[in-house]
Amino acid sequence: MTNEVKPLIVRVEPHKRHLSADKEAELKCTTSGSRPPAMITWWKGSKELKTGRTDSQTGDATVSVLRFVPSVEDNGKYFSCRAHNPVIPGSAKEEGWNLEVFYAPQVTLQLGSTFRQGEVKEGNDVFFECNIRANPWVTEISWYFEGRELRTNTSVGIIISNQTLVLQNINRTSRGNYRCSASNADGVGTSNEVFLRVKYAPVCNSNLRRVYGVGRLEAVRVLCELEADPPNLEFHWRFNVSERNLDIMDFTSSGKESIATYVPHTDDEYGTLSCWATNEVGWQKEPCLFAIVPAGPPEALLNCSVVNHTENSIHVDCIEGYNGGLPQMFTIEVYDIDLGKLRSNVTLAQPSFIIQGLPSNTALHLVVYASNGKGRSPIYTLAATTLQRAEKLTGMQGIIIIRPVLGLLIGVLVALVIIAIIIIVALRVKKRRKQKECQGVTGVSDKSQTPLKKDTDDMPDGEEKGPDIIPANIINRAYYTEDPKESSPSGSTITSRRWPETPPQQSIETSLTTSTYRKPPEDITYVELSLPREHHSVTTVRRKEPPTEYANIDLHSHLHLQTIVVEREEEEEVGNNTCETPLMSNRRESAV
Repeated sequence: MTNEVKPLIVRVEPHKRHLSADKEAELKCTTSGSRPPAMITWWKGSKELKTGRTDSQTGDATVSVLRFVPSVEDNGKYFSCRAHNPVIPGSAKEEGWNLEVFYAPQVTLQLGSTFRQGEVKEGNDVFFECNIRANPWVTEISWYFEGRELRTNTSVGIIISNQTLVLQNINRTSRGNYRCSASNADGVGTSNEVFLRVKYAPVCNSNLRRVYGVGRLEAVRVLCELEADPPNLEFHWRFNVSERNLDIMDFTSSGKESIATYVPHTDDEYGTLSCWATNEVGWQKEPCLFAIVPAGPPEALLNCSVVNHTENSIHVDCIEGYNGGLPQMFTIEVYDIDLGKLRSNVTLAQPSFIIQGLPSNTALHLVVYASNGKGRSPIYTLAATTLQRAEKLTGMQGIIIIRPVLGLLIGVLVALVIIAIIIIVALRVKKRRKQKECQGVTGVSDKSQTPLKKDTDDMPDGEEKGPDIIPANIINRAYYTEDPKESSPSGSTITSRRWPETPPQQSIETSLTTSTYRKPPEDITYVELSLPREHHSVTTVRRKEPPTEYANIDLHSHLHLQTIVVEREEEEEVGNNTCETPLMSNRRESAV
């Protein structure tokens, strides 16, 4: 009986897991059941991996750990762990699988096979192919021209379809570098850049000087610079004036540049120079035009003004005039008026000046003008002053800044407070005036209801309390008695009336006739006495406001006195009279 046993189990962990390219992976292979213990080997395809492994044995079990970095080329190769008993031939046992290696897209870009580089001209259609190698497959493809991402736009001839970019009817603006990129779960891959060369006919450079000023019999050199591919150009010059075209033969050319020399002899020889060229693609479609004008000094500047000034600087802006046919520059001279010296002299290409480093609180005289190769313009003068430097605070108090909006709000608030005070004072004055009027009315007796008396001694005690206040317990009727002892100085008898403590009768008794009647509401009855007359005259007047009632006395005749009978319509309760109560109620009254 032999003790040799071949391996029974071979297991790899992790099993069949995908790996990432250029990242280290660790795999463990375990075998058991072999006697003597089995030996383990690692294989990638037909190549044994001998480095990066660690083996250990325990009893009849053997463990091997492999660390390696897979590459893109390892994707799809067979990978296995093999265990065998060294004393038993043919005892090998293994476990393995085809590797799946993930990696970011590998992208290359090339021009379509229809054209070779350098053969593309204006008006052609071209396409690019974006070749991609990736695992897993890409989820997005992007195209770029000069760093700007491209989108499908059929109106300008751009069509994108998966891995292909089509450009229709290209022109010189299509020249430049193209690239593509692709992305998947493992990363982003970017292609190489491909420069698309587009051959095109000559065109004028956008930075050409278009106007040349020159005097009579003076030579002017006019530069014509073009853009073209290929740059081998054949130039032509022509002068257009007064419906005549003259070919200019005096010019030199080099590459994409040509310089023509022109001399105007008379005023009629100022006009327009034309320059154009041709190359293998074709003729220039639009010639370059240059105006030849009489040269002279520039015109004066317009509307110069100081737009800002601080304690040490000023800012002056002007409007430029005609340059005289030549490029012009602009100059400002700043003079100190008090010292009479030049503070600053600045020349710029634009008539906008910011002069700094000036002393504060200084009066300045400014001189502005333009100049060119033929001289300078008339000067433009103006005055300016720098601001006074703010004084520094030496105390500890802070500066309180009241902004315009805050000041306005404070002013409105103060005005409202003043108006409120005025209204309150006016209301108080009005209230006090009413109180005084009420007190005055209460203290004045109603003379219309007071009987005539010779003196104040004849007034009964009841009248001292005021004629307007009628006690609630007095009788509704009045009783009068005559006192024949009293007479007027002229001999006319005046009968006085006294209030007895207890009237002897319920009716009013007098030596004259008694008249008792009810007065209609809102009417006042006046009774006029005259002794010689046989009849009494009675006048009834509609009153609007209660007037004061007077008694008419004829001192030259005997007095016939009629009693006044006041009959209350209803009892008035004591305590209902206030300063607001009318002094006379609307009752029928009889007055003599």
